[in-house]
Amino acid sequence: MLLAEVQACVETYAMLSQGDTVIVAVSGGADSMALLSVLLQLRAAYHLTIVVAHVNHQLRGVESERDALFVEQQARRLGVPFYQTRVDVRGLQRQARLAVHPAARQLRYRFFSALAAKLNATRVTLGHTSDDQAETVLMRLVRGASSRGLAGIPAVRLPFIRPLLCVSRQTIYAYLRQEGIAWVEDSSNVQQTYLRNRVRHDLLPHLRRYNPQMSPRLHDVAELLHAEDAFLETQVDAWISPLVDARVAHRRTLQRTLFRTIPLAIQRRLLLRVTETFLAPSEGLSFRHIESLRQWMMHDTQEKPWYGPRHLMATQHNEMVVLWQRHKRLAVPDTLLLPVPGRVELPALNIQLHAEVCAVPVEGSVSHVQDAWLDLDAVSVPLTVRFWRFGDRFRPLGAPGSKKLQDFFIDSKIPQAERLDVPLVASQQTIVWVVGYRIAEVCKLRADTRRVVHLQCRAMRNIDARVAESACVHLPGICPSIALKHG
Repeated sequence: MLLAEVQACVETYAMLSQGDTVIVAVSGGADSMALLSVLLQLRAAYHLTIVVAHVNHQLRGVESERDALFVEQQARRLGVPFYQTRVDVRGLQRQARLAVHPAARQLRYRFFSALAAKLNATRVTLGHTSDDQAETVLMRLVRGASSRGLAGIPAVRLPFIRPLLCVSRQTIYAYLRQEGIAWVEDSSNVQQTYLRNRVRHDLLPHLRRYNPQMSPRLHDVAELLHAEDAFLETQVDAWISPLVDARVAHRRTLQRTLFRTIPLAIQRRLLLRVTETFLAPSEGLSFRHIESLRQWMMHDTQEKPWYGPRHLMATQHNEMVVLWQRHKRLAVPDTLLLPVPGRVELPALNIQLHAEVCAVPVEGSVSHVQDAWLDLDAVSVPLTVRFWRFGDRFRPLGAPGSKKLQDFFIDSKIPQAERLDVPLVASQQTIVWVVGYRIAEVCKLRADTRRVVHLQCRAMRNIDARVAESACVHLPGICPSIALKHG
């Protein structure tokens, strides 16, 4: 019966292909031992190469060592290659401030992924059952979750597959007893400290008094929500490209007017997708935070920024909303040299700066957002490219004196999110060009200028279809209203 159910699950979700190398994650418990047994029976039909992998979490002392030895002995008895590792769950807990189960899961998946790469394995099989699925749905319902969370554990997320996800724990125990297959018990599975154990031993039995088929019904709910979630995510995919500018790694720029036209469900999902790019998987925003950001974007007056958890912040510039984490800056060197002539690239901003020398002022040599003409005899070469530092001052072209660079940013209406990303071209300690905005008074062209350095700011490459269809691209990291021609 178990073999037929697993084979049906494998075929329904197209989990296996002919000739796959399959890593079987085996803890030594009932589920993983049944999984190993069934996959060995399917080995010939799919021409599989089977490998056993075990992770010793070192959380249960002697019992953890017993489990590792048991799995190794079983793999040797079955003639299957065996790999194991020890992980420091407590260390990761302290370092990343994680609970025990998320820390263990992170280390476990890290090992499986590394082993799969080493062995060129195409699948990693995990022993989650339909009862695990039911428990997961209830746990997320208790904690609060979106429809994506209530979709539970995915049957397939390559290279990881779960061939037992359609099988009950009762069926597994019956199979093991019938086949005389040994397994070990994890004593932590009965500790009421963990929410999953309380759901398994207290909540689910209570709910079965109302519906004896509670576990299968919860599994069905997860399956329905998983399919609907997948469809809705394709709708988000369709809206992301025209609505979100992701060219700067640590910042997202959204078109507020277009955002207002999309359905409510897609608005929420899109904001969740965008904010997830800044956060670790365990740090996702709650519905309350997503809805707060959505309402902020829908209002007409945006005088105040939106502040979210984990240093998230959003501001508006015209009809563009900029979302970023306040404590993160661009991953670029502190200072870059710009040879004259020569060029320097800033891949994080998708721009490159060119410098060339002209013998005399050229006709039409008026500095603007993409180009700057400077008196070469008024600057020292090579020039340098850097970003805003505390205390920077700048004398803009035409100004009677210098001012704080921060004040220049404010006067120029540069959004707060973008100020740290505006490139500055400097001659020694003097800022000579705030790229995209203004040159300095000290290096402007004069009647007696004889040598000119021509600076150009150009986009490095097309980023997506929107850019490819256009003759220009917004200058990332400066101002959404500034356009740069490719060249």
